[in-house]
Amino acid sequence: MASETISLGKVNRLYLTKHHLFRKARKDHLVKVVDDVCGLHAQVPLTPYLSLWNRVEDFENGLLDEALYRDKTLVKVWCMRGTLHIIPSEDLPIYNRALKRMWLEHHGEFRDEPNFHTIEERKKLIYPKILEALAQKPLKRSELNAKVRFLLKDNSKPYPGLFSAWGGILKETGYECLTVHAQPCGRESCFARLDKWLPHINLNKIDEDEAKEKLLIKYLCGYGPASAQDFFYWSGLMAGDTRKTIENVAGSLLEEIEIEGVKGRFLMLKEDFKTLDSMNLDEKASPSLLPKFDSFVLGHKDRTRIIRSEYLKQVFRSKIGDVAATLLINGHIVGTWRHEKTKTSLTIAVTPFQKLAKEDLKEVEERAKELSQFMGVAKLKFRIC
Repeated sequence: MASETISLGKVNRLYLTKHHLFRKARKDHLVKVVDDVCGLHAQVPLTPYLSLWNRVEDFENGLLDEALYRDKTLVKVWCMRGTLHIIPSEDLPIYNRALKRMWLEHHGEFRDEPNFHTIEERKKLIYPKILEALAQKPLKRSELNAKVRFLLKDNSKPYPGLFSAWGGILKETGYECLTVHAQPCGRESCFARLDKWLPHINLNKIDEDEAKEKLLIKYLCGYGPASAQDFFYWSGLMAGDTRKTIENVAGSLLEEIEIEGVKGRFLMLKEDFKTLDSMNLDEKASPSLLPKFDSFVLGHKDRTRIIRSEYLKQVFRSKIGDVAATLLINGHIVGTWRHEKTKTSLTIAVTPFQKLAKEDLKEVEERAKELSQFMGVAKLKFRIC
């Protein structure tokens, strides 16, 4: 039986705190924030910047760019669920060793094999040419495609989709830890060799089982309490791997709990009980304008602890594979929002699920004004839809 039942209010406050949405972090803690939330979702270019704006005091876009492309303390790679994330560079061995086999053996097979060769042929023929092409500097997809075809002496055979923007072979070489995302070339993605971009990274310092255990602990640090199904959904690991990893970690570090009013049993780090005891639930969190695909929204399979079930389809628009930008008030998603920027103005339209209290509405508008300043636009057009 579960050892303790915890109120949903406490659980949500803990979740807000872990994600730096209750109280922002200092800007010199930017890499720690990325670590705490287990990576920033980066499929949509604006998302990681807005995710950090919500979590870091006095955040500016240049801070993330410096960490990614100058200091290289962060790196952009494909990891959880086959999606692009920004993670701490020093943790790349954990994420890669834990998730590599999941992608390469189960989720990442090419659908049109005749155009892409077999995996063995790609490793033998194309991987070495990609590394040769990137020997001097990072390249755009189109440049890499042309150079690889030249090196293959096979210009007559285009291999359609090999360097697709949906990932293609570069997602595969990413999971093989041969390539990573480098600084964009204008609006286009650029790719570098990992051994040249992050030469100090030792991928062999951890084995697969240990990496999965460390990934589970990282996940629970950022998203606990959480169920086994939550970790399975978030990570993209296979169900058997998930069960084995939890069994390996459970005894010394984890406690099984129940959440009041929520079905199921949940895993929580024992050290988090101290944080729960110290929280003041009378203190209200400021509203957050979370971007599309924010990590806070994607951390659990069952999202009903942060959004009422009747509003789920307004946020998770599965028919178009979209996750809306959301309005978060005191740990609960209470609406969506969208923006339109021109050279002279920023329009922010908020669609609440229910009528907002006057005090909340005033705070949301203040938050919108802060966002317009962050985006460098003097004129704000704010409206409730």
